[in-house]
Amino acid sequence: MRKQPLCPVTESPDAKQVLALSLLVLATGLPLVRYLHWQINAFLLLLFVVRLFGLRWRMAIPGAWLRVLLTLAGTANCLYANHTLVGQDGGTALFVTMLALKLLELNTRRDLRLTAILTGFLIVIQFLFDQSLPLTIYLGAMAVGAVALLVDLNGGLGDARLRSTLRVAVSLSLQALPLTLALFVLFPRLTTPLWSLGLDSEQGTLGMSDSMEPGAISELVVNGELAFRVRFDSTPPHSDQLYWRGPVLWEMDGRRWSPGSVTLPADGADNPKLEQFANPIAYEIVLEPTHKTWLFALDMPVTAPDDASINRDFQLLSRQPVNSAKRYRVRSALDYRTAEPSASLRQQALQLPDNITPRMRGLVADWRSHADSDWALVQQGLAFFNRESFHYTLLPPKLGKNPADEFLFETRSGFCEHYASSFALLMRIAGIPARIVLGYLGAETNRIGGYQMVWQSDAHAWVEVLIAGRGWVRVDPTAAVDPSRIDNRSATRLLGAASPVRFSLDQASAVSQFVRSLRLLADTLDATWQNWVLDFSAADQFALLDRLGLGDFEYGLAVLMVLAVSLTLSVILLALMRDRSTPEPLDALYARFCQRLAAAGLPRRETEGSSDFGHRVMRQRPDLTAAVSRFLALYLPARFGSHPRPATIRLLALQLLGFHPKSAKRNA
Repeated sequence: MRKQPLCPVTESPDAKQVLALSLLVLATGLPLVRYLHWQINAFLLLLFVVRLFGLRWRMAIPGAWLRVLLTLAGTANCLYANHTLVGQDGGTALFVTMLALKLLELNTRRDLRLTAILTGFLIVIQFLFDQSLPLTIYLGAMAVGAVALLVDLNGGLGDARLRSTLRVAVSLSLQALPLTLALFVLFPRLTTPLWSLGLDSEQGTLGMSDSMEPGAISELVVNGELAFRVRFDSTPPHSDQLYWRGPVLWEMDGRRWSPGSVTLPADGADNPKLEQFANPIAYEIVLEPTHKTWLFALDMPVTAPDDASINRDFQLLSRQPVNSAKRYRVRSALDYRTAEPSASLRQQALQLPDNITPRMRGLVADWRSHADSDWALVQQGLAFFNRESFHYTLLPPKLGKNPADEFLFETRSGFCEHYASSFALLMRIAGIPARIVLGYLGAETNRIGGYQMVWQSDAHAWVEVLIAGRGWVRVDPTAAVDPSRIDNRSATRLLGAASPVRFSLDQASAVSQFVRSLRLLADTLDATWQNWVLDFSAADQFALLDRLGLGDFEYGLAVLMVLAVSLTLSVILLALMRDRSTPEPLDALYARFCQRLAAAGLPRRETEGSSDFGHRVMRQRPDLTAAVSRFLALYLPARFGSHPRPATIRLLALQLLGFHPKSAKRNA
């Protein structure tokens, strides 16, 4: 007779296991949908629908030749959508497509095991796109699910299938956690995260731009995402002093402002410097990825990080684009006076577009007739915005070819870019050099985390005018608008889908305060995750070596890693051995049964099974027949049959409570 293997590789999979694996792959890949091209998502959806129909109707699963055609079609689809099959976007699309196609070929349990293992690679790939704490927790749950499925595919877990597989999966995951932590802290790290090594997604990120035209900043405000976090070394300044400086705009073509280009003098007259400043404040910023070289700083920065510099416009510029969250320290002065610029920069700040109208010039001429200095004329302009019927709104009327003139004399409704643009042009008409600064205004205090949060919705534009003896002076024409003419409802309508809680709820309501507290708590957790996990670098590892006195040892990190991993594995091994040494409840009851018979002079022989031992006891001690028979009648089916029920173990324990056989000598 030919002996069959215990677990043949051709064994057909369980329908429930196929369904569980399909749903696991679907749930694991869902976060990737927002990063994949719509054609890729459509093809994946088609494959999942076919797989689910195949569970009910086997004929829906395509045959071998049709699967070959689908594979070719999937590859061509990836190539057409991403123009490549390698890299972050192209490689991910190809891998997910092939994994979905594998779901159509689950003929054996081996196929299920292989696909479940490939799900682990799908989990890892997603960290190339997002490393946030919520996604990590979600993918961790998916990893436990994959382990549970692999446990179930190995069988032998009895009737309580779901509960048993989850218990074993969680136990295995917890055993792996200490080793994971040891490797995370001590495994040699790259100086740059993997997701920053030229594998960045080609998808754009909405953020601050280096140009401005009507509607540009209001579109940014609708985004409502986090821009950066700030932690001050001392008491933070008041919110109306928190002007976060970004790009500076010099040229205006009649509709659009841009940085322009100015040839710097050879004598370095336009090198950034402050004539004087007082009481600089220090702080740390964690900037979200922008894919630009801009670094934002409180107006005005007096120091720059080691890998950045301050340009002629007092803007911080990094040497490399900010493709991942960047942490840097800066010192800024709120009370300062800039140096006088060169003649070329003064001329640049007086250039006017071709669409300046007579009524714009007439308005400025009227101001000049009532002002005895440039600064007095600036005040005339601010009073004009406050006195006339100008309205602040995120939903201004559309403007034509001459937006500044139409805004000043017709619509008089707009956002900060409208006020800054028109005010800067009016100052230039008056002969006062002016430029526009883009950045953010204000910050939200997170009392839970002890830091400030600056949002994209805090995006702002203001003007700097050149005043003799004072240098560049910040002027915010938007702040001059009468508060009674500020339309807050436009923010609620615009932000309906982006960040509704922060803008639409009444700040005095209990619901609003509760939701705000939850949001601040979530951001605190995210900041902690950023500080202790995502920002943990090779420099932190070397700092750890220095604290342990191993900084001068060339292979200190490798030695420490080997020792930590060895110690961790030893502790896990000892714990597993201890668990194995703990007897099962049924074995413990039988051992107690044998001990009591041994005390009565009836020890069990090493080669004697439980049934033979029981029969020998009953032959030698007929008075124990009833008690031994009752015990074995429950014990033998439970021990050699299916898994014992809790009720059976309780009955055996009750029988042993009254089982105290006396020795033969005492009976005599």
